Amino acid sequence: MSDPRTFGQVVRQARLAKGMSMGQLATSVERSTASVRRWERDEGVPAQGVVDRLATVLGLDESDLALIGSEPLPPAMPPPAVPPHAPVQDPSQPTQMGASRVSGVVSVPEPEPTGVKGWIATLYDPGNPWLGYLRAALTVVILLILAWVLVWALAGLFGSVGEVWDSMWAEEV
Repeated sequence: MSDPRTFGQVVRQARLAKGMSMGQLATSVERSTASVRRWERDEGVPAQGVVDRLATVLGLDESDLALIGSEPLPPAMPPPAVPPHAPVQDPSQPTQMGASRVSGVVSVPEPEPTGVKGWIATLYDPGNPWLGYLRAALTVVILLILAWVLVWALAGLFGSVGEVWDSMWAEEV
């Protein structure tokens, strides 16, 4: 005889009766908090080894826990029905409007970026491999400038510290 309660209801009631949080239960059965949340919402059932650990941690009888929710879970979402007459676009054929994304069976062209975004987008165009070398060269130049500024700032800092040090030991006239 199966229990009318679902697996998730039993786990939740036992967890609350023990005064445990979802995180504490998840840690004790070596699973994530999200997994415990899914079990309590009856969105899934753990593997048998985890069910055994749950029963031990929550003080439940393993055989009773196995009988709970013995009915199969309904599917979360049925697979989409595809009409038999839907045309399929050949991915090897180029599109007339350049890059496009396919939404269902309608091809919607992507808008071309303009302004600064358009200029930046051209730097990441896979059709121009030399732009990768240009980006690398610009990165090296920027890093060298930053290193130079860092050395300049450290030299100024050490110079100031030296002046303070010398003034501490200078003889007063």
